[in-house]
Amino acid sequence: MKKNKTKIITTILLIILLLSTTLVYAENETSNTTAGENGIVTTDDVQLINENTATPDKIQGNNYKSSDDYIFGEDVTIDYLVDGNIFVCAKNVTIKSQIGGDAFIIAENITIEEEAYVFSNVFALAKSIEVKGVIYDIYSCSEKLTISGGHIYRDMKAACRDFNFSGTIGRNGYLSCENMNFNTDENSKSMIYGDLNYTSSSEKTIPENIVTGEVKFTQENLSEELTITEIISNYILSLGEFLVFASIIWLLCLWLAPKFLSYSNNYVGKSSLKVLCIGLLGLIAIPIICIILILLDLTSSISLILLALYIIGIALAKSIFTIVANNYICSKLNLTKNIQIFGMLVISEIVVWILTNLPFVGDVISFIVCILGLGILISSIISKKDTKPVEIAKN
Repeated sequence: MKKNKTKIITTILLIILLLSTTLVYAENETSNTTAGENGIVTTDDVQLINENTATPDKIQGNNYKSSDDYIFGEDVTIDYLVDGNIFVCAKNVTIKSQIGGDAFIIAENITIEEEAYVFSNVFALAKSIEVKGVIYDIYSCSEKLTISGGHIYRDMKAACRDFNFSGTIGRNGYLSCENMNFNTDENSKSMIYGDLNYTSSSEKTIPENIVTGEVKFTQENLSEELTITEIISNYILSLGEFLVFASIIWLLCLWLAPKFLSYSNNYVGKSSLKVLCIGLLGLIAIPIICIILILLDLTSSISLILLALYIIGIALAKSIFTIVANNYICSKLNLTKNIQIFGMLVISEIVVWILTNLPFVGDVISFIVCILGLGILISSIISKKDTKPVEIAKN
């Protein structure tokens, strides 16, 4: 009964989390704020933005998609209205229409044309990004970022080597770059209405009439060498995080899945090789299944849920392995009380952490531990109910 309740609660939470990441808020589309000098785009800018906005009247034919769009290809041009999010992976991507949600793009070259309007965030990873149209926020990592007459209605958060600016940013700009070029032509209306926070190897010359708010410069730290104290502190922090996380997972298992702990010894010994194979198969097969489900379009939501479960499983794998190994040790030492098991769990966590952080072989051990942990999770889901449990702890 508790196991079924746990599955239901977990499924509901995952669905809520996935749905919450794709919401598009209406107030972003209908905001009439025109504060000008107070860090918001002025009336003239809003009028120009509205002129560039793609509307159904401006789109020819029935080029309309009323759901999320997943696109893969060489050269991708989005010239149809999308009432949802877009997920694009291609060499060259061009947007010429209205996107009602977020845009997630991985490409070599990305161009957001003048007639384009992205109502929410743009998450972009590319060699070259050029913005000529209107977007609300941009989070990007690229070699070259160019705002060429484009309008970022809210914030820009970007990392690049070369930054060329000839447009407007309605709020603040957060930038990490090496070279910066600002268009100072009076007719270009280049303006950042909030603050500009940038990180670089050296301080740049920012024209006075470009940034309305404050300009904050942070010197880039080029030194990668760590002191002995910093190295020790990092190791202690890493160990502490693993101890706390694995202990919390064990407590949750005691509360929500006590049967899993009772059956845990069934995954040790002769079953270890089987568990290892299941974990390796799951590591490879699940992403392939997710891609197939995404390509089928109708099952994209199922793919996202499966992908979320896959990521959670990998995150839990090392802790699950440690808990199962600790239960096996406790059964051999006849430790039956929870306080005794918890004390031995702390020791087991320290041992696993040391093994996975050893020089040269630590990465290999960590990979095997994760595969075994993932295999245990999958096996516990698909295992038969008539398997005889091995009692380890008494509540």
